[in-house]
Amino acid sequence: MLTRYGPPSVVVVDGDTTDGWRADRVTAEDGQQLVVELLGPVRAWRGGQELDLGAPRRRSVLGLLALRPNRAVSRDELIDGMWGDDPPLSSVNALHVYVAGLRVALEPDRAHRAPGRILLASGPGYLLRLEPGQLDTEIFGRHLHAASALRAAGDLAGAAASLDAALLLWKAAPLAGIPGPGVEIGRVRLVEQRLTAIEERIEVMLALGQHAEAAAQLAGLVREHPLRERFRSQLMLALYRCGRQGDALAAFAEARCVLVEELGIEPGTELRHLHQRILAADAGLDNALGTAGGVTLRDGSSPGGPEQQRPVPAQLPADVAAFTGRAEELAELDRLMATALGRADVRGGVAGVTGESGVRAGGRLPPAGTGSLP
Repeated sequence: MLTRYGPPSVVVVDGDTTDGWRADRVTAEDGQQLVVELLGPVRAWRGGQELDLGAPRRRSVLGLLALRPNRAVSRDELIDGMWGDDPPLSSVNALHVYVAGLRVALEPDRAHRAPGRILLASGPGYLLRLEPGQLDTEIFGRHLHAASALRAAGDLAGAAASLDAALLLWKAAPLAGIPGPGVEIGRVRLVEQRLTAIEERIEVMLALGQHAEAAAQLAGLVREHPLRERFRSQLMLALYRCGRQGDALAAFAEARCVLVEELGIEPGTELRHLHQRILAADAGLDNALGTAGGVTLRDGSSPGGPEQQRPVPAQLPADVAAFTGRAEELAELDRLMATALGRADVRGGVAGVTGESGVRAGGRLPPAGTGSLP
């Protein structure tokens, strides 16, 4: 299930190329390499051993710095991030104590008063220096970027594997167990990134024809996130492709009820268009091909996009070999056509008999350009 969090990892470094996509492997290649995790409780590891980061406020400092790796964060920003508009009078001294404790934990071999190599003083604040592969949020973003490139190249299986690898980095709610308004802002942003990654993974599943599996996962996702319309539209499409048109329509009715009751709004354009196409049993919804920007249906539209105009039949029935009955009418038709074909200035004309006989009488008319009766 995409909703669960993945197993813990030690460190992720570039690995081998497998099945056409660039993977990251979980390994402890360097016993001294530092790894920081934000996609769950704030934790740090060195050589496979978890470091003691101390109390929640101290871990808040590490979390705030790791949200902006390799960039200076001012003391005022850190204090605001931990206490908001009502910091204690001792906030500056408390911050110094927290930073000193983190330096001991992150760099235990650093000599007293020696400059730090990981947690550095930078102008009026501090900077957390991390290389690629040392921070789980950076690895997560790298997997998402790879998935987007693979999907654009048409490698849906590779895109699915890269998205799965990204989602497996999550262990719990991000930045869990640490306080502060700045932390909460970072937490909301990371949660949104995870949900977007899940949406992209579902799109790939639908493009690969895994409709039943997608529908099962989306049922839980819709319960967890009832106001998220993209999950709703994906569920409707998955159900429809499973041959469950009635359930797909019921899913729309439920979505509309929730949105009206909770927010006082109607479903968005995409959801409403998809609903109309399901009502019409639009053949363009039956199959999908993966593209970089989402699922593209057989008719070239998106699932919730406007219905494509269908071709209008414009063929008459095939000619008949013989026509019987109504001799007088046929003789008159032959006379009129013979007169018209004998005139040089005739540019066109119509003669016909109404009703089904009129269609059949078309067999008496000469093919275009022949100038003669059959």
